[in-house]
Amino acid sequence: MKLPISRAAALLAALLSAITSPAADSLPAAPLRIEDFYATPQIRQPRLSPDGSKIAFLFPHEKKLALGLFDRATKESRMILSGADESLARFIWKGNDRILFRADVSGNESFFIGSTDLSGKNVMRLAESQRLPNNLTGDFADIVDPLSADPDRIGVIGIFAGNIDNATFVGTPATIGLLNVRNGARTTLVELRESDRFHSAKFDHRGVLRLRSRVEGKTLVWEHRDENSDRFRRVAAHPFHGYAENWEPKAFAEDNKTLWLISREEHDRGALYAMDTRTFEKGTPLFVPPEGEIGDLVMSHDGALAGVSYVAERLRYHWFDQARANLHAKLAATFKGCEIEFPGLSKDGDVGLILVRHDREPGVFYVLDQKAGSLTQFKRVREIDPARLSPMQPIRYTARDGLEIHGYLTVPRGMEGKKVPLIMHPHGGPFGVRDVWGYAPDVQFLASRGYAVLQPNYRGSGGYGREFINKGRHQWGRAMQDDLTDGVKWAIAQGIADPKRVAIYGASYGGYAALAGAMLTPDLYACAINYVGASDLELTFWRRGEDAWRTGDEFNYRTEWVGPDRAWRDATSPILLVDRLTIPTLHAYGAMDPRVVIDHWTRLEPRLKKHDKPYEAIVEAKQGHGFRNEAPAIAFAAALERFLDANLKNPKVTVGPTKVVEPTGKK
Repeated sequence: MKLPISRAAALLAALLSAITSPAADSLPAAPLRIEDFYATPQIRQPRLSPDGSKIAFLFPHEKKLALGLFDRATKESRMILSGADESLARFIWKGNDRILFRADVSGNESFFIGSTDLSGKNVMRLAESQRLPNNLTGDFADIVDPLSADPDRIGVIGIFAGNIDNATFVGTPATIGLLNVRNGARTTLVELRESDRFHSAKFDHRGVLRLRSRVEGKTLVWEHRDENSDRFRRVAAHPFHGYAENWEPKAFAEDNKTLWLISREEHDRGALYAMDTRTFEKGTPLFVPPEGEIGDLVMSHDGALAGVSYVAERLRYHWFDQARANLHAKLAATFKGCEIEFPGLSKDGDVGLILVRHDREPGVFYVLDQKAGSLTQFKRVREIDPARLSPMQPIRYTARDGLEIHGYLTVPRGMEGKKVPLIMHPHGGPFGVRDVWGYAPDVQFLASRGYAVLQPNYRGSGGYGREFINKGRHQWGRAMQDDLTDGVKWAIAQGIADPKRVAIYGASYGGYAALAGAMLTPDLYACAINYVGASDLELTFWRRGEDAWRTGDEFNYRTEWVGPDRAWRDATSPILLVDRLTIPTLHAYGAMDPRVVIDHWTRLEPRLKKHDKPYEAIVEAKQGHGFRNEAPAIAFAAALERFLDANLKNPKVTVGPTKVVEPTGKK
């Protein structure tokens, strides 16, 4: 496949020189607006039609995400579809004339599935949200395989015309099957028994369910069937890990016999194999990442494996296809210092979508046209000047037990070499996910306000192998928290952070870590910000969202990963440590949150009042696990800025028990 970079690309690169190499003396006097960081992006998830003639994309409309369409021939854009109460979240093309989409209602993370033609007038609701209040009957489904090669069907797991009990589907069998996006027809392939605990499923390119996995006790069982067989046979069994499983099937090759598989059986960080499903022999690995872990497969237009991405300190690629390797090299030379991704390719390979971004650039989408020999800019994610933002630097330090911790440090532009106020910003999860190099709105917003931001990938994070994840097991408030403490001490020792002006701010698990940091190491921080964080480890994650498809006495996340027993969990549970607080705290929760339920706040707040601890709080009645709508996101950022101004830039100031918004939602 030849996709040349034309002279037009060089001209575009020159025009975008401010993106790739901002001038050092261009720091503005006035800070950027909050809206520059938290307003809904101008474009999200652009996708090429299979014939390459059109680009569908999500864009902001009436403070929600709507579906739009760009015609490459006419250069005109128009809206296809917008939601009434919901915001469109994801979509895929099915053929050249229909789009399948998922939409989220009030942040409850239970998406209804629909499809539409390109006029937006022929819309079908294919499956409903399972978490809508007082709506306990109907068709519920989730996508397990988009079947990209099939213009009509998707692979789903669902319950159709069934009753549910508190969204756990107790007593109603779920099925794995095919769903036709054009007429709603359903084909059942497997009916899950009440004792089944579904884990995953893989379809081949004909839409045949070929591989499935389920959990039996603490064992993950893999079952396979041949192309023309109705019977599954057991082909492997591994100890169930919960995150970094021994096998991670990625996709079937075009021959429907070869399975692209990431295996950790010989390599802790995983290796890519071409598994022969006739014998289930892996052979030698196709690729072992020299550092980091494998991310996505990169496929060519004809379905061949062109390469893989892997994430170390930054995004990297390993190529099997020399033409794609040459293309990437040319793009990298054109857009120096940028990460380059390939979110779309037409079926004939003539047209490609390319995303270019870096730590100060949220992203620019380009259309690469082979026949025209051109590279043209399509849209920018945000109109924000990279020259006004701050570079993100990979760092590493040694924790107290000798474990090396990697992460990222962002120092406000113009303040290098000075002691500055520092925000410790642990990521959520916590297990199996990580922070990466690139544009992050929270980080750049805080840096624009004069704060350095430290993002450690503490033990338990993904990207560093299964052994590194395992080091975080049962370490909530213990070794995982020590890694954060040691990161702050490292930043102080390096002369980066002012020891009197350090805050901790995180979301989800990061919110828990902020609470734990404030209560377990109160002398380290001047203030703490808890955003949708767990306050009671006894309440946390007994069932996670994906367990809605599972029944019976199953794998218990709370005992397997948070703490082995109640005494262990109580010892680092913030709700029981409120009396140790000596610093002001800010809290933000969504009443519709399905992960960290609002009870975490309604139980914590009375204890803050009882012990007369200074705090501020925001509770949004129509938001979930994080404020996804524009207005509440901007309001939270404004409250965060005020809170940090009062408590970090001038740490002697204390804030009394004043609420920004009265809590609403479940009690």
